[in-house]
Amino acid sequence: MLNYEQIMELIKSIDSSSLRVFELEDQGFKLKLSKNEETSKEIINKDNDSNKISNSSAENNTTIINNNEIIKVDNEEEDFNVVKSPLVGTYYSSGTPGGKPYVQKGDKVKKGDVLCIVEAMKIMNEITAEYDGEIIEVLRSDEDIVEYGMELFKIK
Repeated sequence: MLNYEQIMELIKSIDSSSLRVFELEDQGFKLKLSKNEETSKEIINKDNDSNKISNSSAENNTTIINNNEIIKVDNEEEDFNVVKSPLVGTYYSSGTPGGKPYVQKGDKVKKGDVLCIVEAMKIMNEITAEYDGEIIEVLRSDEDIVEYGMELFKIK
């Protein structure tokens, strides 16, 4: 069975790799790491009664495993909507290289405002706001490769 340090090292290795999903199950121990939409990292040890803590759903949630009971704690007090990529491509924050981004953290947006561009097969696709609100987080950087359903922005 893996110890805590080995699990954390494995999480870092998977996170920096191109793997999207990793699962390991051995003698009552199950580990699942996913970089897909839910981006949850869950550690379950059925045989060990000690407390374990793992990251889950971005940086704002914590999963605490206490005596084989899974407790999810949401540290984010504010509600927000997430804008996801509707296609696979390359993310750009502005219409021109090095130009002023369409939106930044703290900007107010209205439904239909352009948030970014996702380039797919040399076609520039404008991604627009689906909600009125304020940008509370920009989740991608210029020239990031994005997949279908990948989170791009959080809007409050």
